[in-house]
Amino acid sequence: MGYEIVKTESGKYTLYIDGCHIHDYSRRRDAVRRVRQLQERGGADAQTDSRAAAAVCAVAQPAPASNTGGTDCAGQVSQSYSHTVMVRGKVKHIPLRRGVGTAAHIDTLTLTMREDVFAEEVQVHTDETKATLAKSISQTLHTLMGFGIYEERNGINGYKYSYRMGTDNATYGIVAFGGTNQKGSVMIYFYGDGLTAAKDGWETRLYNWLSAFAPYATITRCDLAHDFLDGGYTPDQAYQDWLGGGYTANNRRPRARKHGYDWLDDQRTGKTFYVGTPQSSRLLRVYEKGCEQGDYTSPWVRVELQLRNREIIIPHEILLYPGEYLTGTYPALAALFARYTHAPKKVEYIKKSVEIGLEHCVRYASMQASGTVNALEAYGLADHEIVKLLKGGKKKLPKRLRADRYDCNHADVIYLHELLGKPDVAVKDYMDGLYRQEQASKRQAYFDRLEQDAMQHRMSADYQSFGRML
Repeated sequence: MGYEIVKTESGKYTLYIDGCHIHDYSRRRDAVRRVRQLQERGGADAQTDSRAAAAVCAVAQPAPASNTGGTDCAGQVSQSYSHTVMVRGKVKHIPLRRGVGTAAHIDTLTLTMREDVFAEEVQVHTDETKATLAKSISQTLHTLMGFGIYEERNGINGYKYSYRMGTDNATYGIVAFGGTNQKGSVMIYFYGDGLTAAKDGWETRLYNWLSAFAPYATITRCDLAHDFLDGGYTPDQAYQDWLGGGYTANNRRPRARKHGYDWLDDQRTGKTFYVGTPQSSRLLRVYEKGCEQGDYTSPWVRVELQLRNREIIIPHEILLYPGEYLTGTYPALAALFARYTHAPKKVEYIKKSVEIGLEHCVRYASMQASGTVNALEAYGLADHEIVKLLKGGKKKLPKRLRADRYDCNHADVIYLHELLGKPDVAVKDYMDGLYRQEQASKRQAYFDRLEQDAMQHRMSADYQSFGRML
């Protein structure tokens, strides 16, 4: 049963079930109460309302495209892209999977879980319990992602303690715990750089670990992104799709806005089209990623969907099927990826980022050092002498070009769990066991295919031999 509660211009709250008008209520909570009754009973009332909805659907008014009234042709035929559940008395939506599974990668991820997932929970942390918990988290993350906790920082987001994942050059994310109002929870926040630098296959490893050790962990934020390196989709196209109802879901068109000077004066400084608001559970950004990186001639565009668990529940399966959750959010995205199936691999957008970063560094180095180089040449210094003089004995690369920003295998750091003594190998042993099972299954499948091919070959040879006998 898909439903929608919409506030009309008259101040009434209209309940729609499966896209059809059911009843008008003076208070929103009355409409929510009716939905709750239907979901709890799940029987005669739901069937009665469904039959009533079917009977009046031909003459019922479609849901307004927005809270300001008015309708949209696409809004009248939009599909349900989520289903609803009750959580602690509140109605929440669960996004549905559909479309192209490879259409997206995860760009940002935040999880919360209880401290006792990693260590024994305590009421008040001492230096010893804090170090024990941080060590266990660092070891687990190193097993799953390829990197661990690097250094302690100040508290964040109401948590008393926080730690940085990454290196001196790159920040992969934040781990936080402690605090009187946090109810013994741990927050793990992976930045885009961290997920890019993580070892390949981290999505499957993290999903398996959550299933085994933290099934009640909550994904509080997940950003899904697809890169059109050649500009296959643009903010202008997204705006036109929004006007045409392509971003209308559940019979209402979300609010949208334009950002950037290029909408009125196209000087190639970049522009963004937003679908949704910062307070929404879903916020879509279509922006010129190349311009953001500093290359104002690049056609690179990124489509990025930010999901927050405000009015939705983000399932753990999003780790395995990010593309299906991206394409399942709006009809426009489902149609887009149905015809645009190429999904850039991680190495492609890393290469693009490095190319743009190198061009950026060269451009500004030229602006800053060209006069000095000319002066040194005028004084008679050779090219190699000028290069040596300007380098000043330093060997480091610019921060945006260092390898550890894109691959944690190049992180030359000692993580917290390595500093605090012998690590806990229970999680590592479990994940290694899963990996061995996966490899054994692949080998068995390979040998099964070989045996099948050999059997087909023998059958073909026998058939040819029998034909010659005839």
